[in-house]
Amino acid sequence: MTKELLSQRKVNSFSTSSSTPEPDQPTPALSLMDRISIHQITTYHWTLEESLRGLVSSGIPAVGLWNRKILDLEPTQSAELVIDSGLKVSSVSLAGGFTGYNDYPFDEAITDAIQLIEFGGQVNAAAIQVASGPRAGHTVNHARELTIDALKRLADVAAANGTRLALKTMHNPLARNWTFLNTIESTLKLIDDCQHSAVGIAIDTSHICLDQSARNLIADMISLIASVQISEIDSGDSLPELLPNFDVIEAINEAGYQGFYDLEVWCEQFWQTDYSEMLTSLRLACQSESPSQFS
Repeated sequence: MTKELLSQRKVNSFSTSSSTPEPDQPTPALSLMDRISIHQITTYHWTLEESLRGLVSSGIPAVGLWNRKILDLEPTQSAELVIDSGLKVSSVSLAGGFTGYNDYPFDEAITDAIQLIEFGGQVNAAAIQVASGPRAGHTVNHARELTIDALKRLADVAAANGTRLALKTMHNPLARNWTFLNTIESTLKLIDDCQHSAVGIAIDTSHICLDQSARNLIADMISLIASVQISEIDSGDSLPELLPNFDVIEAINEAGYQGFYDLEVWCEQFWQTDYSEMLTSLRLACQSESPSQFS
């Protein structure tokens, strides 16, 4: 979807009170400490209960839930733990796989996604992360048709549960096993074809940094942004390296996004660190009076 297409569509129909401000309201100044969320992949070796307890103890306001941790317990028990923790839920991941990759049947992918969406509704999740699945031998057009069909089926379920679908974009080669959607524009075009207010996009700040054309679209696509991730695949030990794109975060905030920024670190070296110390350092960094240190 180009900038022109975005400007033509009635984006107000995609606005929610939790994602974008009313037109006559000034955009609040960004307080990263109030808006940071830690995805459970970042604290890979913690159980669901340990991660919830650790975030609360460190003063982190929100969590990104991972279905692998959720399914370690009965869903009802997991939901109770999340609710009792008092943490906000930035997102729940991951639904998808609609293209049949690894012999994952379409109907089973839909059923699993519905269960995850309903869980998200129980814990008041702002968004459900969705990865389409790779092409898996299909033409791009057929993969798109399968994904659009799935999202249309799931969108009403998401709306009924008070949440939104956040469709992911991933760059190659990381995308190989996850999605055929490799650019933000291709993801936006697919979302446009769904024509449903509960279908939005998951934005990764690193993608915006690498794609100037996508950065130019931030203001125009703001009402479609259901989730913002700060994803790091190869992270260093110093905290500023975990938040390298603060200028992009500020641009998204200034455009009107009011949700959380979900830190998701995929790094074996990082997973071996002391999570409590990391969270304490992260809190102190987010409270810094000089957030530009992260840029």
